[in-house]
Amino acid sequence: MFGKFKTLLGHTLIYGLGNYGIKLIGFLLIPLYTRFLTPEDYGVMALVSMYTQALFVLMNLGQSVTLFRFYYERDNEEHRERVVAAALWIVLLFAIPIASLPLGFSSRISTWLTGTPAWWALIAIGTGTVLAKILLRMPFSIMRAGDQSKRYASWSLLRNGLATLLAVLFVAAFHLGATGVILSQFVGEIVMCILLTGTTLRMLHAGFRWADIKEQLVFGLPLVPAGIAAFALDLTDRWFLRTWHTVEDVGIYSLGYRFGEIVTFVVTAFQLSWPQFLFSHRKEPDAPQLYAHMTNYYLAVLLLLWLGLAVFASELITIMAPASYAAASAVVPVVAAAMCLDGVTFMVNIGPPFFKRTILRTYTLCTAALVNLCLNFLLIPKYGAIGAAWATFGGFLTQAIITFIVSLRLYWVPYQWARLGSVTLAAAAIYAGSLAIGGDDLALRIALKAILVLAYPAALIFGGFFEASDLAAACSIVERRSPAAGRILRRVLPGVST
Repeated sequence: MFGKFKTLLGHTLIYGLGNYGIKLIGFLLIPLYTRFLTPEDYGVMALVSMYTQALFVLMNLGQSVTLFRFYYERDNEEHRERVVAAALWIVLLFAIPIASLPLGFSSRISTWLTGTPAWWALIAIGTGTVLAKILLRMPFSIMRAGDQSKRYASWSLLRNGLATLLAVLFVAAFHLGATGVILSQFVGEIVMCILLTGTTLRMLHAGFRWADIKEQLVFGLPLVPAGIAAFALDLTDRWFLRTWHTVEDVGIYSLGYRFGEIVTFVVTAFQLSWPQFLFSHRKEPDAPQLYAHMTNYYLAVLLLLWLGLAVFASELITIMAPASYAAASAVVPVVAAAMCLDGVTFMVNIGPPFFKRTILRTYTLCTAALVNLCLNFLLIPKYGAIGAAWATFGGFLTQAIITFIVSLRLYWVPYQWARLGSVTLAAAAIYAGSLAIGGDDLALRIALKAILVLAYPAALIFGGFFEASDLAAACSIVERRSPAAGRILRRVLPGVST
């Protein structure tokens, strides 16, 4: 079991570093942003980002997975080029023209979104960014379809690195505030379009075939409701918060949300590696037990990350942002817990893809989004940002529960509920203990909380969460690199023979 978990973890790390490692650099730039951006600027930036993500979901026409669905069905290069050509025609004939429509309503959208038409230019720039993103989706999808993982990772790093550098330049050097951040994304995407789309557009030589275009649209359009529901579940709280409170509140909440969202670096990387692992082991006789075993360890990793964020939330905000953002720390533990639920949901969603019942995912997302919207109405007017955080948690909890029930009815997995419960209770107990640590000495607080967080993996190891065979396998790996360290571990770890 440990060997398979090690393989899964290795792929997750590769995808994480290749696709999201540069975003960690962007996260480290928060001290720069928060010192050049007021909470109002940060709030406006979050609202515009919400708008662009919603626009992308609508204008993408559910095509993010369509190319792969038909590309791998074709068994020769000529037919695969026809698949790519059809996908390109969808972008050129439908996605880009429809996405251009909001450009004529930038002022009205700004008023609806931020409460004032003053930010119309940011709406226009954001719309242009979406147009570029839709065009760029094709070359990156083609790289993935062609298994050009190194090329894909290289261009992804360049793309995100360019946007980060431009943001630093526009915000710190030119003092453009929120406009600088939005503008940096637009310029970065345009540069990438110039570099990549020329080669991609040449694939149109495969010709125009309406039957191929229709086939892809029929497959992709039903996925749009799921995308809209996912957007509502994850982002609409910003608009509700602005409506009932202020743009400054949106900025403070968005900063806390961004810290809690660190969990998604692991979750999203895992989502790129889990499908291959899931389907490659499906026919093995012990596959259900394997999936249950992987769930134990995955949850343990997620909760360790959650614990670090939740315990050190106030210290992180204090170090990385001015005092005007201090209230953001309250939402970090709740949002991070919601992101953990999202990660677990993806892992336990086994039955529907096995039996090609993916429409169930749409129903689940729509239900979770509806619960989230209701909680937004109930909690945000009275409780503000923390109410928005708990509404998000409620939506993701609903999604997780429904996914568990639906998936288990289609494909039974013997989840080890006692282990899952024990690891969750251990993390919750340690977090509760950290709340008693206070005082004005920042260094002392960090030291005491660090001891508490380190108690979590120790509790799992010596509390019997890990199987002895897995601990022994881990010791063997350490021994190959450092025999002395491996021997020490064998003497210390429970159930591992020397």
